[in-house]
Amino acid sequence: MSQMSNETIYEQVKASFGPNANMYTKSQGHADANALQQMVAQVGPQPTDKLLDIGTGAGHTAIVFAPAVAEVIAYDLTPQMLEETRRNAAAKGIINLSVQQGAAEKLPFETGTFEIVTCRLTTHHFANLSQALEEMARVLKPGGKLAIVDTTVPEDGELDHQINEIEILRDPSHVRNYPGSEWRTMVEAVGLRVIELEHGYYNEGYKMDFNDWTHRIGTTPENITRLTALFQNASPALTEALQIEIPDGKIGFALPRITLIAVK
Repeated sequence: MSQMSNETIYEQVKASFGPNANMYTKSQGHADANALQQMVAQVGPQPTDKLLDIGTGAGHTAIVFAPAVAEVIAYDLTPQMLEETRRNAAAKGIINLSVQQGAAEKLPFETGTFEIVTCRLTTHHFANLSQALEEMARVLKPGGKLAIVDTTVPEDGELDHQINEIEILRDPSHVRNYPGSEWRTMVEAVGLRVIELEHGYYNEGYKMDFNDWTHRIGTTPENITRLTALFQNASPALTEALQIEIPDGKIGFALPRITLIAVK
């Protein structure tokens, strides 16, 4: 866990994502229609549900759920991301979606407001995940569902360290990817019951493209050089964990991903 204050992390997140917000509208992985529809199917929303999408980014998750529920609030720390969400929702004719700015650790909603809370590809930026989970559990109605999809790390301590080091070099607003065992412990600690915990991989087509991945968030040239060396010289265990392939010098890989659904 980062030792920086919440406020310092919030500023880093806004500095990373504000100037690059439009890149997340175009990101193949974030906009992956099949993955988004699978998430909707796993959650099983009802037409009367009110849904909160935390760390909405460019709004892909909020927008795909909107036709299946009564109301969606797309919530994010970064104002430019919320502007992307507004534009993207308007372009698809979504009228039951509103946006609100704020941090996951302090949700400005009454207890028991939502039937569904979603977080997709965002929790690794939360300043205090345990605190954010407490807030998510609080705003859920009894019987409500929490759905998390995010990058994760293996249970192996060394691979955990190496992958998080790679993520921080790419983007200093990264706080931590957590292994599945820690996810289960943290979610159960806030009184939710885990009903699904699925491991897979996040990619952008067949593989993620290293150059696109670093360009999207504005990784510094110095850190791109360091990351390139880490990928090229990866141990067999790290190569397997990240599915690294370097044909003709072009780095392709995938990030371990977890899908967690819990009920209040």
